[in-house]
Formats: sequence, structure tokens, C-alpha cells
Amino acid sequence: MIAKLSLLLAVGLTVAANPQATPLQPQHSVLRAFLQGDTSRLADFAEASKREFAERNVDLKIVRSDEPYDFNFVVVQESSIAGAAGAVVVLDHKGLFVASVVRSGRMSGKGALNASAKELAKKLVVLNGQQ
Repeated sequence: MIAKLSLLLAVGLTVAANPQATPLQPQHSVLRAFLQGDTSRLADFAEASKREFAERNVDLKIVRSDEPYDFNFVVVQESSIAGAAGAVVVLDHKGLFVASVVRSGRMSGKGALNASAKELAKKLVVLNGQQ
């Protein structure tokens, strides 16, 4: 019992002295993605995705098609008088389906892709067991 208390006290003191060392802090991971699509808003989607993944402690690296990657994000976006829609289909490095998201009814194409990036980050983090 005293040994357990000593260990708990030592861990507690280590955490108090160095908050970065907390055993409850989630692991930071890197996800490498190839990004493609038929929209001129790919750069907007890339930035929104990096931000959304970073909020979930994942560093999203956008890579070229000839570099190794974990996922292939295929992005489409359409706008009409009724509003804008964005969709993302995610394939793994073998080309197999992993996930998809669709967001519609937004005021702009950028807004639709921002919403898609947010939902995609939530889905992939859960699918990868990050949270």
C-alpha cells in the first residue's frame, strides 16, 4: 500500500513539475493525406482540414501522389442558387473506401468545405482510435 502511494505521489509530483509529462495527455499523431478534387477550393479545404485535425491533436500533412500517404481525400464542391454543398470521399493507401462526408445548405463553397473538413476530422480521428 505504501509503495502504491509512493508511486502515485512520484507521478503526481512529476506531472506538477512538468505538465507536458502527464500520462493523461493524448498522443500527438501525424496523418499523411493526398488531396485531389474538381474544385478550385482545394487550398481552402486543405487549410480547414489542417486546423480541424490539429484541434484533435493530429498533424495533417498534405503530400504529393508519388509520396507515401495514409489516406486519399477526394473533394468535390458545388454551388447553386439553393446553396453550396461539399463532399469528401476518403480512400486508404490501397484505394479502398474508408469514409465519406457531405455537407450542404451552406452560403458558400468555402463554408461547405469548412463544414466537410470539420466532420471528416471527427470521423477519421474516431476511426483511427485517436479519441
